[in-house]
Amino acid sequence: MAPTKVAEEIWLPVIGRALAYLCLKQAEQERPKDFSSVLDKVQFLTELGLPEPDAAHGAGSNPKSVQVMRSQKKARVSARKK
Repeated sequence: MAPTKVAEEIWLPVIGRALAYLCLKQAEQERPKDFSSVLDKVQFLTELGLPEPDAAHGAGSNPKSVQVMRSQKKARVSARKK
């Protein structure tokens, strides 16, 4: 495998995830109220371009837990509308 191919396939995604995590931490320091929940953090990371599983791990959770939190949030919102 060519050296540039190794960099593109292995290291660039690692660097991207690390930079997204650093952006999250900086944003949390500047606007702590906007990142009070895991779902807020996951949304921020996915908007930066991280895949959902990576965003969940970067927010300190796991993909299944994020899925459950989203469904609970939707249930609460729909219950309020009734």
